[in-house]
Amino acid sequence: MSEPTADEVLRGVTALLPFVRRWDLALNPEDVEELAYAVLLHVRSELSLEEVFAAVEQQIDEHERRMRRLHDAMERDNAEEPTSSPQP
Repeated sequence: MSEPTADEVLRGVTALLPFVRRWDLALNPEDVEELAYAVLLHVRSELSLEEVFAAVEQQIDEHERRMRRLHDAMERDNAEEPTSSPQP
């Protein structure tokens, strides 16, 4: 099973965006990229359908962990920024 190229993922995202927009799906760009990556990775996979399902479940778990870490890091950065108080 070969990894999709960055260009393939970009083309996959581009193909999915009209669905996201038209169906008003609440997806971040990173989520759409994960969808495209999963489809492109597994479309010609030798894995059984059950194995594909399990692999994508794991991919989603990893994606959610990355997004949570990013969110937490951004919150820490915002908390550490000094707030400017208005000058009289």
